[in-house]
Amino acid sequence: MRQLLLSIALALFASSTSFAETYVVLPDGTGDFPTIQAGLDAVVPGDVIELTAGTYTGDGNRDLDFLGKDVTVRSQTGDPATCVLDGGGSETDPHKVFHLRNGETGQALLEGIQITGGRSGEAP
Repeated sequence: MRQLLLSIALALFASSTSFAETYVVLPDGTGDFPTIQAGLDAVVPGDVIELTAGTYTGDGNRDLDFLGKDVTVRSQTGDPATCVLDGGGSETDPHKVFHLRNGETGQALLEGIQITGGRSGEAP
């Protein structure tokens, strides 16, 4: 009887525990999502978005918003020299790379990514 109760308790715990998923995005728009922002829109807290080597530019790969979600965005290699997010901002067309403004905590992480081309000022 004790064994049965333990088995039921473990089954209930396992079914109520959510496991983080890992999704892959490539600079050419292939992968699990076409852009980093599309991934951020779709994932849930605790999930991971892995970026393959390359340079990510343009709409959907700049002015990124975590939307208050505590997720991880990281390079697959862990080497920032191989994974670059380029905001493409200029004085007349300012773009930030990331906006962390919706209540994200210290669990919203960026790992192994080089960030360049971001500008201060109002961005879309």
